[in-house]
Amino acid sequence: MYEVNKVREIMTENVIYCEVPSTRVEVLSIMKKHNLTCLPVVKKGTKKLVGIITRYSLLEKPMEEQTALIMTRDPIYVSPNHRIKDLAKAFIDHRIRYIPVVDNDELVGMVTVSDIVHKVLTKSTFYQPIKNFIERNFIALWDKTPINVGWRIMELAKIYAAPVINSKLEVVGIFSASDIFSHIEIVVDEHKHVVKAATEGQEWDWDSLTIIYVGSKKLILPEKPISEIMKREIVTLREETSISQCAKKMRDLNLHILPVVNSEGVLTGVINDMNLIKILT
Repeated sequence: MYEVNKVREIMTENVIYCEVPSTRVEVLSIMKKHNLTCLPVVKKGTKKLVGIITRYSLLEKPMEEQTALIMTRDPIYVSPNHRIKDLAKAFIDHRIRYIPVVDNDELVGMVTVSDIVHKVLTKSTFYQPIKNFIERNFIALWDKTPINVGWRIMELAKIYAAPVINSKLEVVGIFSASDIFSHIEIVVDEHKHVVKAATEGQEWDWDSLTIIYVGSKKLILPEKPISEIMKREIVTLREETSISQCAKKMRDLNLHILPVVNSEGVLTGVINDMNLIKILT
C-alpha cells in the first residue's frame, strides 16, 4: 500500500539526547543549541534509554530542577525494524508524538508523528478523502481572545492547537502552544530561562521579548490577543481533499492541524496529523 515500511527508513539517526543526572538548565541549553522540542534521556556515560523530556514537561513541572524529576520515565520505544503500521498504532494508542528508537539496548534514533506524515503519507498515493478523519467536535478561538485565556481553554480541552476565527467567522489563523513558547521567557525562583519554540519541523528563534512568569503550578501569560502571535500562513481544506494532499500541506506549512471548510468557506472541522495516520492502521 505504501513504499516505506520500516522505522529505520524514516527515523532521525545520530539523535541528540541529554543525560541523567542533569538539570533543567542543561536540558534547555541542549534544546536551544540544536533547535529541538523533545529529547530522549539516557543514563550518564551510556546510551541506555531511561526517559524522555519535552518542552511541555518543563512547563508542567516548573519548580523541579533535576531532569530525573521532570522527564517521563520508561517511555514507549520501538526498534529500527518496527513496521510503520505498528508505529502509527503506538502513536495513536498512547497519544504521544515522539518515540525513541532502541536497538540492542542502545538509543539509535527518534521518530515522530510528523515523520510518518512527511515521509510516508506524502510519498505514497492515498486517494481517500480526509472526510472520515475530520474532527467534528472541536474548539475554535476568536482572534481577540487574550493569550492567557486561549492557553487556558486549550489546557482544559487537552489540545495544543486550534483554528482562529474573526468576527466575520472567517478562518484567519492557527493558535498553538508553540506560538506561546515562541514568545516566552521562563522565570523560576529568580532564575530566568529563555524558551522559544516552533511547530515541529521549524527552527527555533531564541530572541525573546515577551515574559511569562512561571510560579508554583501557575502560568501568568500576557493579556494581548492571540492574533498578535498566531500563525497566519495557513490553508483551508475541503472534505474531498485527499489524504496525500493534506499530508503535503502539513509538511509544507510545518503544521500538524489544518482547518476544514465547506463550499461557502464556513469552518466545519479540523484535521490533525494524529487522525491522518489512522489510515495506516
